[in-house]
Amino acid sequence: MALIEREHLLSDLAETYASAAEGQGGVALVDGGVASGKTRLVSAVAEVAVGDGALVLTAACSVAESMIPLGVVGQLFHSLRAQTTSTDHLPLLRRDTGPAMDPGSTTLRHADAQLLEDVCQVLLDVAADRPLVVVVDDVQFADSLSLQALLYLQRRIRFARVLLVLSGCVGARPEAAAFRAELTRQPHCRHLRLLPLSPEGVGLLLAERIRPETARRLAASAHAVSGGNPMLVHALLDDALTGADGDVAPTVGESFVQTALACLHRSDPRLLDVARALAVVGPAASAGLVAGLVGLCAATTRQVLGALAEAGLTQGHTYHHPAVRAAVLDDCPPQTQAALRSRAARLLHEDGASAAEVTAHLVGAGEPAGPWATPVLVAAAGEAVAGGAVRHAVDCLELALRSTADARERAAVEAALVRVHWRGDPEAVPRHLSSLAEAGRAGLLDEADTLLLARSLAWQGRHDEAAQALARVGDVTGHPDPDLGADHLATRGWLRHCHPHGGDGPGDPGRDAAVDRAEEVLQRARPGDSLLVSVWHALRVLIRAAQLDRAAEWCEKLAEEAEAHEITSWRAVLSDVRAAVALCRGDLAAAERHARDALATMPPAAWGVAVGSPLAHLVLACTMTGQLAGAQAALREPTPAAMRQSLFWPQYLHARGVYYDAVDRRHAAVADFQATGQLVVGWGADDPGTLPWRVDLARLYVRMGRPDQARKLVTEHLALPGGDAPRAKGMGLRALAAAYAPKQRQVMLREAMDLLHASGDRHELAHVFADLSQTGHALGEFGRAKMMGAHALQLAEGCHAELLRRRLKPSDDTIEAGVTGAKDGLASLTDAERRVVNLAARGHTNREIGDRLFITVSTVEQHLTRAYRKLKISTRTELVHIDPPKGARGARRRRAPVGPPSGDKETTMRSDRT
Repeated sequence: MALIEREHLLSDLAETYASAAEGQGGVALVDGGVASGKTRLVSAVAEVAVGDGALVLTAACSVAESMIPLGVVGQLFHSLRAQTTSTDHLPLLRRDTGPAMDPGSTTLRHADAQLLEDVCQVLLDVAADRPLVVVVDDVQFADSLSLQALLYLQRRIRFARVLLVLSGCVGARPEAAAFRAELTRQPHCRHLRLLPLSPEGVGLLLAERIRPETARRLAASAHAVSGGNPMLVHALLDDALTGADGDVAPTVGESFVQTALACLHRSDPRLLDVARALAVVGPAASAGLVAGLVGLCAATTRQVLGALAEAGLTQGHTYHHPAVRAAVLDDCPPQTQAALRSRAARLLHEDGASAAEVTAHLVGAGEPAGPWATPVLVAAAGEAVAGGAVRHAVDCLELALRSTADARERAAVEAALVRVHWRGDPEAVPRHLSSLAEAGRAGLLDEADTLLLARSLAWQGRHDEAAQALARVGDVTGHPDPDLGADHLATRGWLRHCHPHGGDGPGDPGRDAAVDRAEEVLQRARPGDSLLVSVWHALRVLIRAAQLDRAAEWCEKLAEEAEAHEITSWRAVLSDVRAAVALCRGDLAAAERHARDALATMPPAAWGVAVGSPLAHLVLACTMTGQLAGAQAALREPTPAAMRQSLFWPQYLHARGVYYDAVDRRHAAVADFQATGQLVVGWGADDPGTLPWRVDLARLYVRMGRPDQARKLVTEHLALPGGDAPRAKGMGLRALAAAYAPKQRQVMLREAMDLLHASGDRHELAHVFADLSQTGHALGEFGRAKMMGAHALQLAEGCHAELLRRRLKPSDDTIEAGVTGAKDGLASLTDAERRVVNLAARGHTNREIGDRLFITVSTVEQHLTRAYRKLKISTRTELVHIDPPKGARGARRRRAPVGPPSGDKETTMRSDRT
């Protein structure tokens, strides 16, 4: 194997040997970087000498043996004994050697000086018979006394047949530097320097193992990664070779990083120390910082940095490849790495580095720092939160908490930690509340942190402590912080929601004003920066005001931002609001999905008393979709006892009552609905749109044979503020209709159909169609009843209302026959025929169609006859499968007053409430 770009050095060594063999003794100092090929070069000249009949003695130095006196000399004499029969040198090997010099002295002891003279004489005597080559590899690690022996020898071989070949980084250690200075000033010393391979040299080295054209193509990239270190070039090939055809690409793998580590461990220990410092600090390292980390002077640090670059590991203060840096870090003992990081943090801080840069090392060390570090860690946490790095922010604040003993500073840090936990890990909030509450009682928290504490305590159901914390804030009117007043108002509202009987306070303004205020809150909202409870309340206001589209739009916008910044609490709450919107729209599958997402994003334990909301939505969605086992499982989820004191409890009770009704546990359902009513009425939170407990209870009463009580409940429902909203009124009329005879029932149901279509609640609309179908059967209108049933079935299937679908699904599937062909005939209908078919499909009689279109009944019949022929159908009921209803657009707008016929003993309802 050729000595690439080393041939001239081998020639120089061969010439030096030739001169020594003729009696002109000399010294060859072979110097170079780690793994630069020094050992291979001196081995080559040793082979030349052996071939010429010379005696070659070898010794290899190491860090482990650098403290053994005359360790190198001992190796040389063992080599001599192995190759000769002479025993003259044995007394030298057995002689006891102490320290090379007396303590405090700069000269050798007399006994040691005599020993070195004897050593040299033995070697000179050997050289009298034949040329002698003494090879010492890695001489920088030789013990002090052996270095003195080598100097003794080089001063006595000027006219002897002796060649002294020394290889290594002889300037790396102080002792070796002095040795080098003494060695090279002698005229018969030749200094040979091995430089890293050039890109062309790397190409030649690659060509020894792979195809020449491939070697030329890869030479530049391989040189960039290896720095021209031959050993690293071979390691690259070991990682890259993929097959016998030699097709490779430069690959930094296990072989390369292990070789790089071997280069560091076999060299001067200071190279490893500096390499570790560079790995810890990273690209921001400077020579001054590295010197401070490893405790070296500036000159020595620059020398070691040069040695690392010459070894092909670094360029400037940066590793050639990140895998090597990672390997050096991984190889560094944890305690050493922690100490380096701690020192780096302090040095960077003193040098004016950014909080983020300093904190990266403090957190990496993981050990409490001094008081100076706490404000730095808090500042870095704020920057991390702004950048979405919530986990790092938590690490910073937890370390800050462990790094300070000041009570006020600890309280501020813990409050900041609670804020960050609300973003990324709400489940961790409770473990900080007791200590934070104690700090609040001691007066160590400012107003903003006290309000945070109050909201967090209320979330966990610790109502009394929350109220006490809020009371400590007092009147914030005129406070210099403009946001504090809004925070105070939002906190008071949240406490009322979590504990409505815990105190009085201003309620919501009028509906329109409340919607305007909610929109203002949402327009200013930014996930993570705004109060979550304010946003949640604002979205609930929009839902109560039947502003479902606006609520959905805001959820979409805010959820995108929360997702982008990974803000867990916001994502969970917005999913819960989406579930509420989906339920109001009758989109049961979406409601279930969003409710499950809410509980998966933030586990039930993290919801505190608010867990009643997503659980209630999940129970309702599962019940309506026929997943009764899923609803039962949700009801088995443990809930905090404090939830019973919050407005989430009646929400939960109402959902449970709906489930009990579905499984025919009527008395349990009645109890839950009644308890719901008592709570919301007593707490001033009665809302007919979002919590229609009277409607559900009225339906139950009808089935239990108590229509009078049902009518009374619905009357109250419709009279409440918000009871005239389309969805609330539509649900009320449907429940009221069930309490009357079929003829009156039909009128109410048709108005409910219009209202529910306008509200967009497909689930309730499906039930209205089902009720109209039943009413039609009761009145003998079987064709219309069948058509209404088909409408109900289609809506039930579309919104996944499985319970209703099972009740409506016809046993005769022949209704589907020919539908596909009939739909194909729609294109052949005239505009007049299409208008008639559209109204007929929605259940209107021929006379009603004529009145709406201003044509005669005969003309209606003619249009229908031609349409049936084109659509290839024979009955009016089949129209519903051809043109599915989108609601009740064709229903009549004029309605008779709702209520019993004149003369009925029941109290009539006011027409403006129907």
